[in-house]
Amino acid sequence: MSDYHTLGEFFARKLRHGARPIGDGVTSPTDGLVREVGRLQGHLWVKGALFDLAQLVQDDRLADELSGGYVVTVYLSPRDYHRIHAPVDCAPERVWRIPGTLFPVNPASTRVIPGLLARNERVVTRFSSPLGPFAMVMVGACGVGTIRLRYAVSRGRRLKLIPGQAYRRGEEIGHFALGSTVLVLFPPSWGLEWSVEVGDHVRMGQSLAIVSME
Repeated sequence: MSDYHTLGEFFARKLRHGARPIGDGVTSPTDGLVREVGRLQGHLWVKGALFDLAQLVQDDRLADELSGGYVVTVYLSPRDYHRIHAPVDCAPERVWRIPGTLFPVNPASTRVIPGLLARNERVVTRFSSPLGPFAMVMVGACGVGTIRLRYAVSRGRRLKLIPGQAYRRGEEIGHFALGSTVLVLFPPSWGLEWSVEVGDHVRMGQSLAIVSME
């Protein structure tokens, strides 16, 4: 801890170079616990809580684009590495912040607070990639209102995209201050074959799925 000025800096510390090998296909953007993995419909179950996809992303066009596709949800506990990395080669196209509460996002909270992930503050990004578009939702949590992105700057409560940003699979794109949840959402054309299941603890860069375009 002596090398860090705040607890947030400690939790958001970087890995040493080469500490995480980068797998094939879609790789995990973070360390954490897989809370949901599978297909997307208009509604999505996350650990027993039902929420609406359009409400989650606050964009009807994006919700339509993703409906029938795929989702993986990774929960970061305080013990996990807190930086977020690109799951595939990609470039951010749009980013927006959705204000909300900052309830804890641990398993106990998601069981008792209906639709919690669609009520908490979150940042949504639509990315382009050689495989097609996809989206990431970074959900804030208790004491974790700050989500830092390498490809955007804050303008009050709004986010402004930095032009010309692109990332290779496994490159860092942002971080949380303490612990939270990341959802990665793919359209149905990706034809993902998952190699993980609910309850698995994954590490950043670990392969989550192989793409077989539908």
